[in-house]
Amino acid sequence: MTGRTTPPGGEERACETHSPGETELVGEALGRALRAREARGCVVALAGPLGAGKTCFVRGLARGLGVAGYVRSPTFTLIHEHRGPLPLYHVDLYRLKASELETLGLEDLVDGPGVTVIEWPDVGESVLPPEHLRVEIEFGRGEEDRVIRFVPRGGGYEEVVREVEACACSRSRPRPPS
Repeated sequence: MTGRTTPPGGEERACETHSPGETELVGEALGRALRAREARGCVVALAGPLGAGKTCFVRGLARGLGVAGYVRSPTFTLIHEHRGPLPLYHVDLYRLKASELETLGLEDLVDGPGVTVIEWPDVGESVLPPEHLRVEIEFGRGEEDRVIRFVPRGGGYEEVVREVEACACSRSRPRPPS
């Protein structure tokens, strides 16, 4: 498997959320923006520590894509496929090594007809297409606070990120210092 080169990132943007529900709303805004563009073959590289809210974010993204049903982390199954107007492929690479990726068929998913979200994407850098959206979720100051960073890497993702920021991030303003 050969490594892919990544184009320079676009303008990084970030927003804060203050509850799991707000984190889901940001994911939902992204899902709606992708669905409106019929973003087949879209890849979201979703990074963040354990417990940061990656699955909350994906749950919202699925709702925005029009996917019905419960979304849970694919930690032990590695890939969950969710059917909807745009299929969602939710991939979790946490338990894998880079050398184990060839047998997963990730390249087929990322070139496929839906939206692919890859948690722990640093393990799978070699299968990420040059154009993708990197989303990083970090812990904020408060227990439920999160900082969500969007790093567009080509493919018109800058416009998508601006739309998400205008729609969802404007609702989740930073808390004043305590």
